[in-house]
Amino acid sequence: MKPSENLMKVLLVGDYPPPYGGVSVHVEVVHQAVRAQGGICQVLDVGKGHLPADGVVPATGYLACAAHLARYALRGYRIHVHTSGANPKSWMLASVCAAAGRLSPQPPIVTFHSGLGPEWLAADPMRAKIACAVTNAFGNVIAVSDEIRGALLACGVSGDRIEVLPAFSPSFLHPGTPPPGLREIRAEASPLYCAMLAPGPVYGKETLLRAFGRIHAQNSRARLVVYGPGTELMGAEVAQLCGEAAASAVHAFGELHRPSALALIAASDVFVRPTLADGDSVSVREAVALGRAVVASSVGTRPPEARLVPPGDVDALAAALLEAAQEHPSLRVAPAPETAAKTDCLQRLLELYSGATGAPGTASNAPAAEPAVPARPAKTNDNTTTLVENPACAASVAS
Repeated sequence: MKPSENLMKVLLVGDYPPPYGGVSVHVEVVHQAVRAQGGICQVLDVGKGHLPADGVVPATGYLACAAHLARYALRGYRIHVHTSGANPKSWMLASVCAAAGRLSPQPPIVTFHSGLGPEWLAADPMRAKIACAVTNAFGNVIAVSDEIRGALLACGVSGDRIEVLPAFSPSFLHPGTPPPGLREIRAEASPLYCAMLAPGPVYGKETLLRAFGRIHAQNSRARLVVYGPGTELMGAEVAQLCGEAAASAVHAFGELHRPSALALIAASDVFVRPTLADGDSVSVREAVALGRAVVASSVGTRPPEARLVPPGDVDALAAALLEAAQEHPSLRVAPAPETAAKTDCLQRLLELYSGATGAPGTASNAPAAEPAVPARPAKTNDNTTTLVENPACAASVAS
């Protein structure tokens, strides 16, 4: 990516690691990318971490958040808020960012990440009216999936300002030091499955563990590693869902820094995403980019390499995991530049930040293709069964 001739001044508003969810990882990567291009970029962290980090300011309350937004806008920063769009607090944040954006010469941008957003908006006509008014106040609107874009259009948001852009880039995708104990698990596993889980039923923990119990009953060498907040506390729940024998083959690593999480994914044979609702999962795209076979529920947006199963279907998930593990590695062909541009959000974001014109979703300078990495050929499943999920989880479901 070539540096822009215009100086970029961007304030990213959203979660920042830790914890390492899809939104926070995306914000961190965009923060690094803007600075790498010589731009000025700050982050207003509205998440739970609030650990000291260069260029990151914690939002410690509503008034402080509003004050920070106004101050940066008056200094000419372009505000880009990353939010779920699936609960009242999300829309309150978006409305405050839209209002503050009027103080800046640069139109504000909003990205909606959550696969729970469309159902939440459709549940109440008043929500749709609020969403329409708030979203139309932004200069650019980014949806991470076609489903989210469709929901915004149904609310009355202008289609001219919405574009679909997955919150993923292969840049900065570098596995780090594996978590302790992984080497021994990898040595005894054949195959090794990996999944990211978090609190709340939407992540499909019950479906995953029941499916793994059936797999382990057929293959005692199968192993499952999981990571994410709260996974280290599953304890007796694992044995209850997948059986005593299989429980000893499940290893939970808890919350991991992103480089360690990438090392865990890279060491596995199959990455699993059993969510009941989704936007466009960053971890799924990371697994594909790292050359892993991927089995995922048929919700939200999935890359074509993923093998899809109906959400919540234990039998289908177990069968797909067994089948995926039997595939043999092959060499991944480096993507053509035009293909890389479609899967790398950074080029388009840098264009928006620098004020470059162009149709939504276009990129004038595609990033160079990544080197070839090992991969497994994956089959796809056209099953698009939709599961209705109550929006009880406040997470972005974009991890």
